[in-house]
Amino acid sequence: MKTRVTILALLLTYAGPLNALDKVPLEIIVSRMMDHTRWQDEALLEYRARRHFQAANPRFKVDSSMEVESIFRRTAPLHSTILQKKGSKLIQDRVFQKILEAECEVTGQKEREKIDITPENYQFSFLGTDVYEGREVYRLGLTPRRASQYLVHGTVWVDADDFGIARITGSLAKRPSFWTLRVTIDRLYQNIQGIWLPRRIESISDIVIAGSSSLSVDYTYLDVRTGSGALE
Repeated sequence: MKTRVTILALLLTYAGPLNALDKVPLEIIVSRMMDHTRWQDEALLEYRARRHFQAANPRFKVDSSMEVESIFRRTAPLHSTILQKKGSKLIQDRVFQKILEAECEVTGQKEREKIDITPENYQFSFLGTDVYEGREVYRLGLTPRRASQYLVHGTVWVDADDFGIARITGSLAKRPSFWTLRVTIDRLYQNIQGIWLPRRIESISDIVIAGSSSLSVDYTYLDVRTGSGALE
């Protein structure tokens, strides 16, 4: 109870404009980030997006692309329809299809709780302030509390205005397989009606024998529906 009272007092202290971003306590940033995450989970009802997948391995000179239309509904698993595929069938089967399958597995609330940017999954540290897409942000260090291929050791950018998550970068806390030496990711988000949705995801994997492989996913939103209206 004492901790909750202390945080409330700090929130009231910093309720005004954030003129000195680097003076805001870490616990306040994390607390407001969690408030925004809970609000976003309730506010986002549905979205429909086109996604462009692109992957390549320069050493073996193979690449592939895939166009997907995905529909998110708050009470249902993510549904994706493949519209077009080009290039290496190996990449399509071993990379793209595995991503689509994994997305269905982590859609549920309990599964999401294991991978979300929360104090239960991470220790946070204050790294400083920055600017992202013209907006002031806080940079927080992420240290996973357990080894998991769904957690990231790296940095999260938190918007200084609404405390939504604007960017996540780092490397996976656990190698997804014996053959994968290291995986780095860069998840870029965009603000739509106050909701921070993925704009682009980039990943580089260092694989035994195969060398470095790249993967990117670009999002184009066709419709976003929230509790306050819709983006057409």
